[in-house]
Amino acid sequence: MHRVTLCLAGLLTLGALAAEDPRAQLEAIEADIGRIDQWLASSRRDREALQDDLRRIDLSLAEISGRARETRAAIERNRERATALEREIVTLQGQEAEAREAVQATIRQAWLLGRRGPLQLLLEAESPERIARLLAYHERLASTRAAAMESYREHRQELERSQAELAATRERLERDRETLDTQVSRLDSAREAQASGLARLEADIGAREASRAELMQNQARLEELLERLSRQVVAPTGETFVASRGNLPWPVDGRLIEPFETRRGSGRRTGGVLLSAEPGSTVRAIHPGRVVFADWMRGLGLLVILDHGGGYMSLYAQAESLLRNIGDIVEAGEPLATAGRSGGSSQAGVWFEIRRNGQPEDPSRWCRPASRA
Repeated sequence: MHRVTLCLAGLLTLGALAAEDPRAQLEAIEADIGRIDQWLASSRRDREALQDDLRRIDLSLAEISGRARETRAAIERNRERATALEREIVTLQGQEAEAREAVQATIRQAWLLGRRGPLQLLLEAESPERIARLLAYHERLASTRAAAMESYREHRQELERSQAELAATRERLERDRETLDTQVSRLDSAREAQASGLARLEADIGAREASRAELMQNQARLEELLERLSRQVVAPTGETFVASRGNLPWPVDGRLIEPFETRRGSGRRTGGVLLSAEPGSTVRAIHPGRVVFADWMRGLGLLVILDHGGGYMSLYAQAESLLRNIGDIVEAGEPLATAGRSGGSSQAGVWFEIRRNGQPEDPSRWCRPASRA
């Protein structure tokens, strides 16, 4: 805005200086108009670049959120494995104690018997049968001692392997925690970058008329998309969706912040409602359907559109991350996305719409009564 003011001031100054020469005045005006046109063209390019930056930030947030969920799941699996190894080690320690007692008993018996060698047994024996029994017992005792020692060694080795595995698991847990901390830090940085990008965008666009015009363009793009999808998608009749009118669940449990009749600066009805939701909370399908759109869209951020048949569709916008792909079949209550502020929204939550043949309908007439802000 300041640059426009300077250009206009320059135009007036040059016009005053050239007042006595119409040709020079015309040239000065044309030069000022050229500079204003250049400034406008540069500003439009800057706005497009900021929108692209915003899109990349939102998509990056979605990716990091997904990786964070996977890391938490891996940490939980590792914890379960560590608990199992602890139980296994306790069992092996018990087996080791049993083996140690057996070895000690065998050693005692061998020592007692060893004090009377085979020759002494032969001299003290009263009969050949007794000699044979004593010699056989001596051999069995030696064999039992060797087996007990081998069992002890095997149990000891197994215990050491399990302890090494537990230590490796604990080390992996620590690395996973560090990875998660890094991802959380990246997520926070990305949020700060998004907020900064939004601030720059609002400062550059400046005039509210430009914002209203962009909002109308976004709305027109969305309506065009819905019209194209309604022509292309082959789906069921939608009779079950119609039968559920007034009894459908809301995609989140939050309060109704902006009702359907809310009007913005342009005077145009918005076509949807804004529901409050904590960032990262689950956004669920209100009715069975097929995903026909799952991507970022200017003005709406990360967006999922479900086709329910019969020309009925539901839209879930400004998500933090998307959990479904185009073509996925979902049932009522299944996760579609996580709530957020993508697309430039200043309020965390879910922008929600219900459409019939591309035309918006009041979600409050389709869903159960919701609490208001």
